[in-house]
Amino acid sequence: MYKNINIIEVTKENEQQYLSDIVELEKSVLEKMEQEGRIGQLFITEQEGISEYINSDYNHVMVAVKNEVEPKVISATYITQGQIDFTYNDITKYFKCGSEYQKYVKSQYTENEYKRAIREVYVEKICAFKYARDLILKEFKTKNTDILTESQKNSIFLNMVKKEFENPKNKFHEKSQIRDDLNKYMTLYMKVVKKDLERYQQFYWVDFDYLKKNLTEKNQDRQNNNTKYEGIDSTIATYDRLLQLQMYKIYDKSHCTNMNKYYTANTANTVELDTYITRPDSRENGMARILVLEGIKKSIEDVLKNKDNNEIFLVSTLHEDNLSSKYVSDFFGLTDYLFVNRRSDRDRQVHIHKIERDDAYEYIARMEKKIAVLYGYNPNKIKITKQEEIRIIKEQYSYEVCELDRLNNLKDISKKRMYEGYIKGKKGKIEKLGNLLMELDAPEL
Repeated sequence: MYKNINIIEVTKENEQQYLSDIVELEKSVLEKMEQEGRIGQLFITEQEGISEYINSDYNHVMVAVKNEVEPKVISATYITQGQIDFTYNDITKYFKCGSEYQKYVKSQYTENEYKRAIREVYVEKICAFKYARDLILKEFKTKNTDILTESQKNSIFLNMVKKEFENPKNKFHEKSQIRDDLNKYMTLYMKVVKKDLERYQQFYWVDFDYLKKNLTEKNQDRQNNNTKYEGIDSTIATYDRLLQLQMYKIYDKSHCTNMNKYYTANTANTVELDTYITRPDSRENGMARILVLEGIKKSIEDVLKNKDNNEIFLVSTLHEDNLSSKYVSDFFGLTDYLFVNRRSDRDRQVHIHKIERDDAYEYIARMEKKIAVLYGYNPNKIKITKQEEIRIIKEQYSYEVCELDRLNNLKDISKKRMYEGYIKGKKGKIEKLGNLLMELDAPEL
């Protein structure tokens, strides 16, 4: 109980009791944001998607319920995991593209092992592509594919993709059904048939040109490595073209102090802070953070059940102007981020935080104390010393001061106007935290 509020996980058993309230909550939050001019900062999940989360074995939907008020649900969060590799919701894929990642992968092998591995996996990927391509052609009710040659299948499939790419509202982006299905079926093939999912993740972006360059002896003439695919099987040419169309754009605004430590993130060891919303007209201080913590705790337990998971990665995606989401991510330690183009008109910051397996419970305990001190939510009656309380308040005070300075020093006047509410809020928080430290007789700040 927290100020007459119950924290509840929505499951298959109680879905009907809360689902419509969550849908209404999403709409009210979106309407409020749009009224404030914050367009594109939130894309709602809607009833079908929320229900899928609730009924999944890998996700946790948490709600805060105010008992005496209608509608009952005043805040909700979705903590998700178990995504399929390289599909839309696999956030870890952004950290596995580019030359630096390939250098890291190469360092894990001897030279001969690496050459053998990229050759073997590339052949497997071509087989996986053919499997996925044929399934998609049948699903889209293309004429009888059994009578078509490989070249004909490739031509039809590539034309389907090109139509999506040339459509300004699609551009073969991550939520393209064809693209999503292609990655989903290829992953299934590599996992079930080839049982080679780890290397598939490592060599996902390896194309035929890369393969030729790395299998060519150092003293051999490489001038023909970039020739066209003349005389090469059309399936190779088609697959490599699709890889090119899927390349991610990572902007220079990215802030990641040590990218290498995130290269081992995958869909089995990663938890996404997907959505956290609170009803605009009945806000409770820290409510979103409380729900996120409860969801994270359940998800970390899920990850730890797999003894092969030696690390846990927390991730989130957010619009760069959505400071509410930024502050939640920062609060839980997700301060490293990439700034990426996810799909047309939907650039996003992708935040990440790594927790070693042995440190998982210490992380949870630290966050529980932080929530208890700053927001008064302490259902388990955790004992917190005065020194710990002072340290937590001081850390938060310093964070708020730094963020206020950052907002005040923005050169973009339009953004400063947009953030006026946040600036005012920061000043209030700094004053409140300063008063708390004075009450605790804390040493000088």
